[in-house]
Amino acid sequence: MAIRINLLAEEQYLAEMRRRDPVKRSAYLGGFFALLALGWWGWLLHSKSRANEELANTNAAITKVEKSAKEVADHQKRTAGIEGNIHALHRMGTNRVLWAGCLNALQEVTREPIQITRVRVDQGFNVQAAVLSKERGKSKPASSTEVIRLTVTARDYGAADQNYIKFKERVEAHPWFKQHLAKENPISFKGFTAPTPDKDDPSRVFVSFTMECDFAERFRN
Repeated sequence: MAIRINLLAEEQYLAEMRRRDPVKRSAYLGGFFALLALGWWGWLLHSKSRANEELANTNAAITKVEKSAKEVADHQKRTAGIEGNIHALHRMGTNRVLWAGCLNALQEVTREPIQITRVRVDQGFNVQAAVLSKERGKSKPASSTEVIRLTVTARDYGAADQNYIKFKERVEAHPWFKQHLAKENPISFKGFTAPTPDKDDPSRVFVSFTMECDFAERFRN
């Protein structure tokens, strides 16, 4: 029987031991994880770059939309202001006192011995400032109240019969004045003078008086 002697057995054993060396395996494993980490880091950098690019595009789109929205809001605000002015002018145009009607009404109620010498109109607005409040429903827009007073200066050539009282009653009963005068105590007298001879006809004597007519207040906002 032949005897075989493996002269390379020791070298093979040492090579096998080197191949199974834990340090070497750890080195290989460490290198693998290092490559894996580098790959992961590279993927993160790529993802971050894409995310930054998308963020920049989104911010640009938002800026563009905000600019457009601001322009639309400004246009809406201006439109609302114009519409408010048009509405106010329309209300003022439809609700304003037409003084031609007033003068015509005065002409209809003025009879002898009453003679009107002067007519004056005082028209103004009492403005109420806007009330701002953080509570819902507490804020109020600015408003104004229109105040009108008609002052009539006249002569009563029959003062003994108090024709100015009859003149006042005719004014209060006229449809135009009924529509526009205040509801309570709209007419008052003042400024009566002593009986005075008419310079154009000394045989006639008159008493001058002033009659004030308060119109109904109109609320506007």
